[in-house]
Amino acid sequence: MTLTAHRKQKIYVAAILEYELGSSNPEEVAYYSKIKEQIKEDKRLGFKGIPRED
Repeated sequence: MTLTAHRKQKIYVAAILEYELGSSNPEEVAYYSKIKEQIKEDKRLGFKGIPRED
């Protein structure tokens, strides 16, 4: 079963807000872990979002 766009967004929001994932579905856990690792890597490299162009 693939994740729907709605479920992916809920998992993404949970990861961004540093909430725990309330599911044990392996597909959802893998997606959550991927997002958390990307957040950790961005913080390590100092990415703060989209740079301003003005």
